[in-house]
Amino acid sequence: MNFRITLIHLQKITIYFLFLIYLSCETQTEKVEPKTYMDLTEAIQNPLDVRVLNLWNNQLTTLPKEIGQLKNLQRLELNNNQLTTLSKGIGQLKNLKKLYLNNNQLSSEEKERIRKLLPKCQIYFE
Repeated sequence: MNFRITLIHLQKITIYFLFLIYLSCETQTEKVEPKTYMDLTEAIQNPLDVRVLNLWNNQLTTLPKEIGQLKNLQRLELNNNQLTTLSKGIGQLKNLKKLYLNNNQLSSEEKERIRKLLPKCQIYFE
């Protein structure tokens, strides 16, 4: 009879232990989405915190050279603006992975210049 109780206890302990391992794995795999900044002034005031900057539909004609201060920026969304050129500061964004420039006024020459400034970045013009 003692053997039976011990076996039942061992099974419960094993199940409990496996459940704890499962919870631990779930907690570690949760991803925290970075804050998306939607205001350029706020982003420049917090340059090292900015990972995502969304400036869609802002009628922007230029980007300030301070954009280069956003050293940890990974995604820059500039769709639906009036941009004809980007400052050289854009080339300082070494961590930039994705740049969205759909629906702007960029010439073929400017697009090529941007590609050269950001050779490791995925750039979306269309």
